[in-house]
Order: sequence, then structure tokens, then C-alpha cells
Amino acid sequence: MKYMKLEDRLLQAVTYLICFLAACITAYPLIYIFSMSISRPEAVVANSVTLLPKGFSLQAYELVFRNKDIWLSYWNTIVYAVGGTAVSVLLTMLAAYPLSRRHFFLRRPLSLFFSISMFFTGTLVPMYLLINRLGLYNTRMAIILPTGAAAYYIIMARTFLSTIPDSLYESAKIDGAGEFTILWRIFVPLSKPIMAVLILYYAVQQWNSYFNAMVYLPDKNLQPLQLYLMKVLINNESATSGGVGGAVSMSMISLQLKYVVIVVALIPILCVYPFLQKYFTKGMMIGAVKE
Repeated sequence: MKYMKLEDRLLQAVTYLICFLAACITAYPLIYIFSMSISRPEAVVANSVTLLPKGFSLQAYELVFRNKDIWLSYWNTIVYAVGGTAVSVLLTMLAAYPLSRRHFFLRRPLSLFFSISMFFTGTLVPMYLLINRLGLYNTRMAIILPTGAAAYYIIMARTFLSTIPDSLYESAKIDGAGEFTILWRIFVPLSKPIMAVLILYYAVQQWNSYFNAMVYLPDKNLQPLQLYLMKVLINNESATSGGVGGAVSMSMISLQLKYVVIVVALIPILCVYPFLQKYFTKGMMIGAVKE
């Protein structure tokens, strides 16, 4: 540090300052929402919470979790997030692997096809008719299958797999390994960074998705957490069906519920991210380089 020039020190100080400000800007909404969710309902109604909680109350959390519908919605979302992410990552790797092999004769046409699909997609009505005709309407597969593999992630995974030396592939072929064996035994273990990126992106996409469920799942027993929370944010009916005890009025609790349900939806994703963070940066940097 003592050998750094003055210009380098100033640049480093400015960089640290920008990162600190970015962290503050990112953290403030999270802290504010959490503070609003645990503050006294009177403070929430008076809008006196600026950053730290005013008082302490878990009555809104008790009210939300007392209703069994939220637990059912949580379970449905876990099924969609885990199942949908597994299917999406599997399809993405199966599509990216042949596209990363230079000797694959359909490599360029398929890459062009996937690239075009990023700009032109099917609209709601044809998609609804397709889901209905396939018999997926009002089933869990209506949420898991249509999201499938995104073209952008296929191209990103293809670019990452292209960085794996061809010598490993050729050595495995000489030893008599098939394509699926090479993919599973060689490429997948070496692809942890890009797979971590895919898992995170697909999981967040599935966790936050509500529109497909709103269109394809009329059955309340199949609807995910985000659709349930959307209903709570609109009219609070599902969350407050159990009644409220004590001296706190429903009008006070109903406003605080909006912050509680946001916290409820954020916690799982915030818990998953630290476990994937060590792979995330490497996977994004390598997967984003144009081949």
C-alpha cells in the first residue's frame, strides 16, 4: 500500500466510496421493509419508521403464519422452484453441450435459432391454447415446463463449456466414453460456476413468478406463494381471515401486512444466495465472454 502512487490511492478511495454507497442504496430498502414489518403497528400507520424499527411487534407475522393457506402456498412454491430449476438446468446443459462442440454439424443453425428466439417469443393466447391442448392446464407441469430453458442461459452455458479443453473430450472418446458419459463425468463437474449461476437465476425466476400461475392455475391448492402474496397486497383477505386479537385494529395490521409478506418472500432467496456466491462471479465472467 505504501508503494502506491497518489493517483492510485485516490482511485482506490473513490472505488471504495462508490461500492459503499451502492451497498447502502441496496441495503436500505431491505432494512426499511424489515423494520416496518417488526415495528409497532401504530408507528407503521404514522409512517414514523425511517430506518430502524420503532417499538417491536410480531403480531403481523403471527397473523400471516396462522393461516394454513400460506403454508400450502409455500410448499407449492418450493415444488415449483426446486422442480422447475432442476428441469431448466438439465435442459440448458443438454442444449449447451452439443452447441459447445465444434464438430457438431448443426451448431451454427441451432445457435442462430436460439438467438432469434430471444427477440421473438409467443404471445399469451397461443401459449394458453398450447398449454390447454397439451393437457397441462391446472397442473403443476403448467408452471415447470413452459419456463424450460431460456435461450440466453443456453448461450451463456455454451460459451462456458467451450472453454473446457478439447483434449479432455478427445481423451474420453479414445477411452470409449459416450457423449452422455463425457457430459456427466467430465463437463458437469467442471461446470460448477456456470451451473451455480443457472441455479440462482432459474430459482429466483421460479420463486418470483406469479403470472403463469394466475393464468394456468385456477385451483387454489396449486397456486404458489407469490400469487397468494399478490392477493394479500391487493386486499388482505387471505391473510386476515383468522381474525385479530388484542387492542390493535385491523386497519393498522393491514398496512403492516404488506411489509411482512415481502419479508416472507425474500428470506428463502437471501438464504440460498451465500452458498452460491463463490461460484457466481466466475460463472458470470466466463459465461458472458463472447465466443
